[in-house]
Amino acid sequence: MKRLSIILLILLFPVCVFSCGSKSNVKEVSPEETMKLIKKGVVVIDVRTPEEFATGHIKNAVNIDFMSRDFFKKIKKLDKNSPYVICSTDGRTGKVAAKVMESEGFKKLYNMDGGIIGWAEKNYPVVKE
Repeated sequence: MKRLSIILLILLFPVCVFSCGSKSNVKEVSPEETMKLIKKGVVVIDVRTPEEFATGHIKNAVNIDFMSRDFFKKIKKLDKNSPYVICSTDGRTGKVAAKVMESEGFKKLYNMDGGIIGWAEKNYPVVKE
């Protein structure tokens, strides 16, 4: 698993480097802004592992593990014109996942700054399933 993670990061690094100079469809948002987006119906994509997701996640979030082999297969099933909030543990992996999704043609993406840790620090609700 660790080897797969390293390989993914090496392969995805150029995506992040080359997209830095162009106008991005990814916006950084706070947990407070995320809460407002959720109330408007924006779907949360939690990119943590299923084990991490099970420890607590935002209600109705969709778990698509960024490090899984089927990440691309799963995101291809999503509507590229719909907005999504990307949630990771602390916001860092979410930022990379959002950039990858942007490179796949997604038009409106938000990365939650601070991830689920920042969400929990605000005492916003998490569910365990």
